Amino acid sequence: MEIYIVQPGDTLFAIARRFNTTVTAIQALNQFPNPDQLVIGQAILIPTPQPTPLQYMVVAGDTLFQLAQLFDTTVTAIVQTNNLINPNLINIGTVLIIPDWSQINYQIRQGDTLYQIAQRYGVSLELIVKVNQITNPALIYPGQIISIPQQISVPAKRPIETFGYFFLYNLAGLERSLTSIAPYITYGGLYDYPINSDGKIEINPNTGRAIALLNQFNIQPMAVITNWTPGIGFDPDLARNIMGDEAVKQRTIANIINLLTNYNFTGINIDFENMYPADRQLYTAFIRDLAATVKPRGYLLSLAIAPKASDLPNSPWVGTFDYAALGELADFVFLMTYEWGWVGGPPMPIAPINLVRQVLNYAVTQIPPEKILQGIPLYAYNWPLPDTPETTATPVNLVDVYNLAYRFNAVINFEPLAQSPWFNYTDEQNSGHEVWFEDVRSVKAKYQTASNLALRGVGYWGYVNEPYGFPQNWPMLEEFFTVIKNNRL
Repeated sequence: MEIYIVQPGDTLFAIARRFNTTVTAIQALNQFPNPDQLVIGQAILIPTPQPTPLQYMVVAGDTLFQLAQLFDTTVTAIVQTNNLINPNLINIGTVLIIPDWSQINYQIRQGDTLYQIAQRYGVSLELIVKVNQITNPALIYPGQIISIPQQISVPAKRPIETFGYFFLYNLAGLERSLTSIAPYITYGGLYDYPINSDGKIEINPNTGRAIALLNQFNIQPMAVITNWTPGIGFDPDLARNIMGDEAVKQRTIANIINLLTNYNFTGINIDFENMYPADRQLYTAFIRDLAATVKPRGYLLSLAIAPKASDLPNSPWVGTFDYAALGELADFVFLMTYEWGWVGGPPMPIAPINLVRQVLNYAVTQIPPEKILQGIPLYAYNWPLPDTPETTATPVNLVDVYNLAYRFNAVINFEPLAQSPWFNYTDEQNSGHEVWFEDVRSVKAKYQTASNLALRGVGYWGYVNEPYGFPQNWPMLEEFFTVIKNNRL
């Protein structure tokens, strides 16, 4: 695939002609809500043209065994590709498709030799002569069209696991999303199951339906356990009470086991946030006790962990997390490598790749890379301007963000250091706005980073079940990785 940036005056028809493809093929890959509404600066995916299969005409003396050796394939592969009834009987003049080979048409130029052409295209002179049935390699002439055989090489893709956070409401929307994205999701974290000060877990009434839905799409259900208090948010005092009171901690662990057992979860994802840095040892001890209880029972233990590029034990939000100790205890960790740009802060990239890389480069020195999932945000933030301490951003999904840009005739920019797209616009009330978001370019940089560091995989956080991210994300993920799907017994 190729990424193309929309220019002034572009239409899908003109872009399709330029890249020798079709509007239908581009639309199928990008899933534009309205194909007629392109935005200047928008990144779109161009499908890779399908290679022309190599055709070979049988001549006297040919056998399938000889052809299989010549083209480094097997008799069985040739038979299956061409639906041959009798592999021992091939007629002269029969045109065979050679599996795993393509062909390029080349017009001979003045001064060309077959040897030079073979060198230029990295193929043997023997193959060019054989495919084109050239009796004298020295007798070629300008203007002559020959076929250059090219072996199709499929690059090996790393197998990874992925984690998607899903909400326990709008399950109809989640089902519609999973119809498209399920092949790309290994674990589904059902958000959320908050714990109260007595260690009781609030069970959402949609739990059974949500788990059945994930099972239907072969996604492993994980219960997301939080220290969330209504009206407060992530509550540091609640976390301290759960972890610091031995009786409450043991009730919490027992209730987690009951939740996993009663609903047949694969495991849990502990998403405790905004804890006091002084509670670092309490949190590690809580996870140690939890691991000793859930893992022998066959449940997976995963943790959502705040991002940091060094230890910072006394810093808010991140100081509580002892990467090295937690990495030993958990089956895997979800690093929340996003929210540099956040609702209460100034307009900036949500997950700038330069800062994401700093976090991951540190993390792999403390936690085995095969236990790390890189968190990727599947949302945009829209900040009102001018930025003041009182203003807050509004989340926008990554499909509507283009409708917003088109509506206000915005031009999408791209910040190269952060590898992040953004745009400004002025609304009907003459108020300014700045929007930062993720697109196919930004996620490509993130997938390349996960690949370079040989991470366990990637995970996603968004604000809605539908749309879940944006359509171009999934073919880009597939370009880099093969997603592991663990069938449940």
